[in-house]
Amino acid sequence: MLADLAGRLLAAGQIVLGMPLLEQAAAREGTALRDVRLAIDQLCRGEARLRPSGETTFAEFAELVVSGRLAEQYPLHVKPLRRPEQYRHKLNHVLEVLGPVPLARLTLDHADRAISMLPGHLEASSRQAIAKVIHRILALATYPARIVASNPLPRGWIPKADDNKAKGSLYPDEDRRLMAAVDIPLSYRIYYGFLIREGMRADEAGRLEPSDLDLERGAVVLDENKTDDPRAWALSPDVVRALRTYFAMCPPKERVFMGPSGPLPGRNGAQNFRNHLRRAGIRRPELFETTDTRLNIRLHDTRATFITIKLANGRTETWISDRTGHKSSRQIHHYKRAARKVAELGLGDFAPLDEAIPELRGAGGSAGGTPLLARPDAGAASDGGSFVAAPSSQAPTPTDDAAGGSTTADAAAEGGSLGPRWATSEPPSAANRPECTRIIKFSGDRSSPTGNSWRDF
Repeated sequence: MLADLAGRLLAAGQIVLGMPLLEQAAAREGTALRDVRLAIDQLCRGEARLRPSGETTFAEFAELVVSGRLAEQYPLHVKPLRRPEQYRHKLNHVLEVLGPVPLARLTLDHADRAISMLPGHLEASSRQAIAKVIHRILALATYPARIVASNPLPRGWIPKADDNKAKGSLYPDEDRRLMAAVDIPLSYRIYYGFLIREGMRADEAGRLEPSDLDLERGAVVLDENKTDDPRAWALSPDVVRALRTYFAMCPPKERVFMGPSGPLPGRNGAQNFRNHLRRAGIRRPELFETTDTRLNIRLHDTRATFITIKLANGRTETWISDRTGHKSSRQIHHYKRAARKVAELGLGDFAPLDEAIPELRGAGGSAGGTPLLARPDAGAASDGGSFVAAPSSQAPTPTDDAAGGSTTADAAAEGGSLGPRWATSEPPSAANRPECTRIIKFSGDRSSPTGNSWRDF
């Protein structure tokens, strides 16, 4: 093997630079030997330059990490970055200071200076994230790369981030307004409705493929996610019905949630989200203001909405973490105060998604169902009245119309396709069809001498 490696180095004109690698190959076994052979391969192909370790700069080693070449050399110790562009973005803030410094001469003072020169507008959480990247690069240079003997950054160097700011979340009636706003594209509303009802991270939902959904059994399987912890759970029945109807109207392509110009944004969707909330007539000030104690609402806060409302309605932390992927009870504990307020106000739970979105309700999501909320400019709703949907046990099934047959959307769904597991449930017989019950609350005349604030019919 050594003779073969030497011959390759000679043929490539790299024997002088390759001799230290040959000596290492002679003394190593197993994984360590494989790493040396990989380095020789790269040297022979002209993809690497062998240099004294003291000359390797921070910028050069950071490029090895971000490009994935270090993960190729040490697959047992280094994982490829899932989003290398985010690492590059953070490194760009510090490369002017740290980039040209050889790793062997990089000190704590260099790192402190790089952090002190970050732009003043960056939040504490952003500064912390950049510091974590610097620390990670130097940790990898220590091991497994062994370019430096020890990490010059001491324990506790990474700055703390103040994450105690209150986060925005929607109330159930605001969610209903958003879902009912027909001037917002349907693709965005079903995307928001899914996030709010299932608690998935926006970037995870943005990457969902049709094969990740099992609408026959009503489940989702999430193998690739932020914490590398595959998880699966049962989707809410109303979400399953809504997705079936939506996919009958708009068959899925390479992603589950697609907009006019491609997959909907898993990140950087906050401004669009706030604009859509305003368009739906939602004006609660704290949702749109950032102060020293509060953040304006972001697309990521659909998770905060999910956790808050589900805690308020009695769901356990285990049930919630199965969907959100939170690793500890402490992470969910932050939402309990807001959940207690929602419970005390009696704001209820989210409306069924297939009934909350008018296009899905009319297309077969809930045939004959009762409207959940009038538009903000509609008379009854704006005067304080509301429509309350029948309980799910009394609501008509999505597969039945008035004559007992299938709706147009469900007929289309039968021939539709959603990955390898698409299926639709069998429609119930006419004898088992539940009776539709409507419960309607009307606001009374406030000037009425009886003083009744509402009446039931």
